[in-house]
Amino acid sequence: MRLFHLLLIAGSTLLLGACAGSRATTRRQPRGFRPPNRSDRQGREQGRWRTYYDSADTEPFTAGRYRHGRPVRTFRYYAPTGQLDHSERYRREGFCEVTYWHPGGKVARRGPAQWVTSGDKPARFFWYGEWKTYDPDGQTTGIHTYTDGTLTRTATYEQSQLTQIETYQGNSVIRTETYSAGQLIRVETFEKGLRTSTTKSL
Repeated sequence: MRLFHLLLIAGSTLLLGACAGSRATTRRQPRGFRPPNRSDRQGREQGRWRTYYDSADTEPFTAGRYRHGRPVRTFRYYAPTGQLDHSERYRREGFCEVTYWHPGGKVARRGPAQWVTSGDKPARFFWYGEWKTYDPDGQTTGIHTYTDGTLTRTATYEQSQLTQIETYQGNSVIRTETYSAGQLIRVETFEKGLRTSTTKSL
């Protein structure tokens, strides 16, 4: 009987020691801390999101936040050199303003875009409206117009003067306007990539 009591006490001591040891070796995260790259119950991205070029997680590629699979606030994308390449600032319903940056930190290109997630269809990201391009000195070099992700018009500037406007249908130019000192001097039309007419002005 005494032997039974000794074995029972020894077994209880080992069991309690094992439980305490497991608690001691488990590191708890700070209160309020949530690790990046989590998913919600439907498997959609949720919360802080980070991706890297390297496996050691030292060379950042993207940094941002998701809410149930949709990006929110500001998403940043970095070049392999570590410099900020472009950023996406999100508003309601997936609408955002996208900004591309010159290496010196000046704006290179800026325009609106939208991230659409609906039902079982795959997520879709597309540009729309007017996109402006700038040289490193901040001068406008072009205005590109997109309709539902497709380029429909391009205006080119040199030293802030309009020099050319191209109109697109599909992926082909259908009309070109040439300007000099702000005045229209020539209009060309195209069909299936071939020039169909040329009209000179002035």
